Amino acid sequence: MNRRHFLNRSALALLATPLIGCSDDNKFRFKQGQIIGCFGDSITAVENGYVALLQSKIDSAHPTMDLKFMNYGLSSETVTGLTEKDHPGPRPYLFERLDGILDKTPIDVAFFCYGINGGIYGKPSEKLFKSFKIGVYTFLEKMRQRKIPAVLLTPPPLALKAAPVETSRDTDFGYKNPYPKYEEEVLQEFERIILQMEHPYAKLEIDIHTPLLENQATCYDTDPIHPNQKGHELIADTIFRNLAF
Repeated sequence: MNRRHFLNRSALALLATPLIGCSDDNKFRFKQGQIIGCFGDSITAVENGYVALLQSKIDSAHPTMDLKFMNYGLSSETVTGLTEKDHPGPRPYLFERLDGILDKTPIDVAFFCYGINGGIYGKPSEKLFKSFKIGVYTFLEKMRQRKIPAVLLTPPPLALKAAPVETSRDTDFGYKNPYPKYEEEVLQEFERIILQMEHPYAKLEIDIHTPLLENQATCYDTDPIHPNQKGHELIADTIFRNLAF
């Protein structure tokens, strides 16, 4: 049995057990000197994107907190372990590198931002949604094992109104040819999964999907997947408003 199938089978057992969050606070409160690991795909991986902007905002507003944000974003990565046919090679899978990162650099808080690649730009299905839930639960269980509280971000939208791309009714959908209703039928369900997540190590869920979608005209240019600099500023601002110091 390969590692990916083992993780999925283990997480399926967890999905059958209700896990209740242990905090009703509206904001997540940092402690001085914490190291925050930010995990995500190419949207997180951007060198001067929302992770760097959030670091700058907190350093300016709360310099004595001495927080350090570590960017562990990786382009094309998913937590579902899926890859579309026209993708150049298998998509990276977070759980093939996560333990190595945590063994090498202990962190105090984890940020999670996955989903836009998770449905591989295709049609919705219960199997697909379960795969995403398993990915989120597996991440949270990894955090539970190491006693690391997690902040979950909803996936960004696919901004096709601001940056239209040619789509077809072909069954072989992918990032170059997304299912026309991928935003409404897949990503918005992923958003609901994140916002309704109940787990003792999911300390806060932050919706970045809705503000990006509502402001897509200014937050996207010619690419419907990756927000522009204004989009990253909006993500950082949205996160910052949900934090306490």
